Amino acid sequence: MVLPPRQADAPTGREVVAAFRKAGLKAANARDRSVDCGPDGLGLGCSEIVVTDNVAVYVFPDESSAGDLAERWSGAAYRSGTVVLNYLEGPTPPADRPRYAKVLDALR
Repeated sequence: MVLPPRQADAPTGREVVAAFRKAGLKAANARDRSVDCGPDGLGLGCSEIVVTDNVAVYVFPDESSAGDLAERWSGAAYRSGTVVLNYLEGPTPPADRPRYAKVLDALR
């Protein structure tokens, strides 16, 4: 399976998760679910997905694709550039989400 490449200046999903951990944020049990990006998975057109018990990190090939999905998940997602954080499956309280967003923004 060939997925669209992420932008060269965009962080990888694992880099985002590592930054969360370094900042003391919960990001346990990281697993690569990039297979869900392709047509045999969810068909989202992303470059990679790294899911933790608290948040899912989606990396897209361009900002347009990232924005489209962030809008679809409105209220349970945050987008910074080509990276979208999704809280739909994680128990991260809404009050903690700005801390994740701040760490992601600092990676850009």
